[in-house]
Amino acid sequence: MMIKSMITRPLNIISTSSRTLVSASHTDFLDKYDPQQVSLLYEPLMVVDENDQIIGEVTKKDAHLLENIEGEQSLVHRAFSFFLFDNSTTPSRLILQQRSSEKITYPSLWANTCCSHPLYNDIEMNGIDGVKHAVIRRVKYELGYESDLDLVYLTRIFYQARNIPDDGIFGESEIDYIIVAKHKQTPKLDLLTDFKLNVNEVEQIQSVTLKDCEELVDQGLATPWFSRIVKEGLLAKWWTALDKNELNSDGQQSDKIIQL
Repeated sequence: MMIKSMITRPLNIISTSSRTLVSASHTDFLDKYDPQQVSLLYEPLMVVDENDQIIGEVTKKDAHLLENIEGEQSLVHRAFSFFLFDNSTTPSRLILQQRSSEKITYPSLWANTCCSHPLYNDIEMNGIDGVKHAVIRRVKYELGYESDLDLVYLTRIFYQARNIPDDGIFGESEIDYIIVAKHKQTPKLDLLTDFKLNVNEVEQIQSVTLKDCEELVDQGLATPWFSRIVKEGLLAKWWTALDKNELNSDGQQSDKIIQL
């Protein structure tokens, strides 16, 4: 469900770095969360404008506070969604992760292979290459997957959503880079040996078909961004193109930011 502010008024995205952000001065409300996940809330992220131009720095916590998302101007940050396909079968299969129950946002829901953020630093602020660096970093951290990856950038999406369950505190407001790759090692991808899950991040992974993804979405078991990607037919489109070997270089899909 899209956040209230997107329904009741035109979206007004922050366009300069001059706006004062809400940053909860008291952090007692964080005591109920997993300490390791809380520590990650202070990672530095990129604030971007409607054209995905970097206009500032923000902590992960402040980027996800509804007070900053549903305010007079809506704070948007840069993120990525990574899709790893096992092409040892025809059609290929997608590796999905179930988010850990310890996650502060969208705990225990299913999502694509890895979803996270490039950091506000010299390396990961560097456009598509910076995002790819972040993908490799997080895939290793969350999934323990260290095989070589030929990462392909497809497009960007913009979406906003409240947390699930809705806690009235956190949400999402991001321009999300879509990155895909094929598992190119042989033999077939082995979920037990090719991955070493960080259980603080990931409950489990599965190798799935498109129909499996659609069923998870229909059952309300998937994150908002993954659900919208599936419902809009984008995943099916990307999957078909990948199986036809049509996705071999960056930006072959439209580079227009898709609003979901």
